[in-house]
Amino acid sequence: MAAGIAAVLFAAPLPAAAGERDVPDPQEPVVAAGLGSLQDVVFPGTAPRAARVAAARSIARAYTTADGYSVEVESSPAYRADRMADRGIVEFLASRLHGPELDRLSVYVGPPAEIRVLCGGAPGVVACYSIGESRMYVPGESVQGVPVEYPLTHEYGHHVARWRSNNPWDALDWGAKHWASAVRVCRHVDRGLLFPGNQGTHYRDDPGEGFADGYAHLHYPDVPWRYNELMRPGPIEFEAIRKDVLEPWSGPRSHTFRGRLGPGHAKRTFRVRVGLDGSVTMRLRGPARASYSVEAEGTGFVAGRRLHSGGRFRVEWCRRRPVDRVKLTVRRLTGSGPFALSVGWPG
Repeated sequence: MAAGIAAVLFAAPLPAAAGERDVPDPQEPVVAAGLGSLQDVVFPGTAPRAARVAAARSIARAYTTADGYSVEVESSPAYRADRMADRGIVEFLASRLHGPELDRLSVYVGPPAEIRVLCGGAPGVVACYSIGESRMYVPGESVQGVPVEYPLTHEYGHHVARWRSNNPWDALDWGAKHWASAVRVCRHVDRGLLFPGNQGTHYRDDPGEGFADGYAHLHYPDVPWRYNELMRPGPIEFEAIRKDVLEPWSGPRSHTFRGRLGPGHAKRTFRVRVGLDGSVTMRLRGPARASYSVEAEGTGFVAGRRLHSGGRFRVEWCRRRPVDRVKLTVRRLTGSGPFALSVGWPG
């Protein structure tokens, strides 16, 4: 993922005194103050060298949350050492909806001007997240009217995605499984309406940013939505985000269907209900010299392949309905005998 623009501008608290930081308050409302654009950067590996050096030269202190997770905080030398402010960041993050991924997080906090440089130097950058380091680089003061609470929450949305699966797609680019399925990211990508991982000209159409800001809106629902309307969060999307955080998708469901084909039984059909987007995989086992075809059919879509025993194929399934009823058909082409069709689907 590359740099992108998040268009949000909020009411600003009083600026921090020199050498001091704003301590994020979980109860502080974040209210829209006008129009504007701010940048948020997600690095696919490590952050730029300047950021890594700054983090390495800072004293890292680990703080334990009430639910037993440990978060490491590093503070810029531009700020005076303040363990209470460090702990305030950790307690704020612990107040956000989270799972065990909180235990894998590091936070570097610095003045807005420093953070902009460490995050690549583009005008308007207020925060960034390094996937390879699982580290957020965030401002310790309000910047361009944005209080510290919002970039902390938005970047934590990226951290959640970092530790979630949306196989066969990357959750950081597509959003986590339940949210991406609720938004119908797969269908919108096929139609050329959303652009996973494209944080340049299509930043506001990037589902990775849509998920992160949807996560932020879960905590601050009154903030105006500045991304593609297809990703605007509502009750269904918020519930999907909660599920992604608290009950993350861990893998596909599976079942093996069995039958026999011969001169009097040319085909057998089975059905599965697909309620999430993802891979539908089919693997056939049957007589060594037989040749059967396997088809997967849903509303407005069909895919099939001729298979010998041990053959398999996969379909990236984009649902047409909230729950697709997929018909699986095994047809006899040559030979005869029993077969087993092992099917995996996202859920």
